[in-house]
Amino acid sequence: MKNTVLLGVLLSLASMSPANSQEDASGYTTLKGAYRTYSRGIGDPGEPTAADTKIMFAIDGKAAREMFDAMGKDVKDACTEGSGTRVRTRDQERLWCSRSKQGVYSCNFGFDLKSGKSIGGIVC
Repeated sequence: MKNTVLLGVLLSLASMSPANSQEDASGYTTLKGAYRTYSRGIGDPGEPTAADTKIMFAIDGKAAREMFDAMGKDVKDACTEGSGTRVRTRDQERLWCSRSKQGVYSCNFGFDLKSGKSIGGIVC
């Protein structure tokens, strides 16, 4: 139930217009991002099915910057090595945030909607 509520809040926020990035009366701030539902693995996705549905989120802008800043120290990342991109991860790399050389922030994470478990949301 808790994961369902969290997912609902994230989906509602993701659908709001990025131009309206402001805090509302409840303290929530709109965010900029995208999501994708799929089955199988994120590296070889298929159409979601009744038995296998996953979701990945990609968040950019202010929310991604706040997440990145809160995550502590940079980690080495083979996918971005030498590019000037800084990477921070948590939850065994299931939560992945970056800051590009140009200062663009992005975070990725995902969930298995059948089990509610965190599964990550990006591949190299």
